[in-house]
Amino acid sequence: MVKEGIIIVAGLFLYCLALLSVMLLKRKNIKSIKWKREGLKVLLLIYILLVIKVTMFPILINSTRTEELTMLSINLIPLVSIFSEIGQIGTAYDGDSIFVIKLILRNVGGNILLLMPLGFLAPILWSRFRSLKSVLLLGLLVSISIESLQLVEMAAGIGSGRAADIDDVICNTTGACIGYYIFTGVNDLWNRAVRINHNRAV
Repeated sequence: MVKEGIIIVAGLFLYCLALLSVMLLKRKNIKSIKWKREGLKVLLLIYILLVIKVTMFPILINSTRTEELTMLSINLIPLVSIFSEIGQIGTAYDGDSIFVIKLILRNVGGNILLLMPLGFLAPILWSRFRSLKSVLLLGLLVSISIESLQLVEMAAGIGSGRAADIDDVICNTTGACIGYYIFTGVNDLWNRAVRINHNRAV
């Protein structure tokens, strides 16, 4: 099993090394660096590394997963997995409905939460993502990439039992859009507060 914690340390090290290289190549002074923006980039990097850790790891070496199991781990029909889990309420796990509901909420809620920070941070850092359409496409692309990489892991026999599921893509993309709406709400409140303070100063 590959140790996943090392990816966060390595990622942060490489980012700091890249920032130092840019400073040296462009002969930038430390004072000229926009530290708030760099801080947000570090926050985004940590978030991305955590997403990789959650979705790609652990990587199993010498796994005995079969091709049949890999094929059964793919769902391309929207909402089938979610409705299937809902249908198990009252029957699965010896009729423990509360436990099944918790599993559904953890699965659906976790996939929605996964890309919410992306939908919030991307518009702050890049103006090209300050529209719902652009964030939706970003979330969709990132989610499809995650599911595709998980599929590659399963095909290579090094995955950890995850399934490539279109429902995950739907939930992930929804989460990115919710993050965008949170950004717009916070941004509107911030601009309103700035205008109020400006009017008071005048």
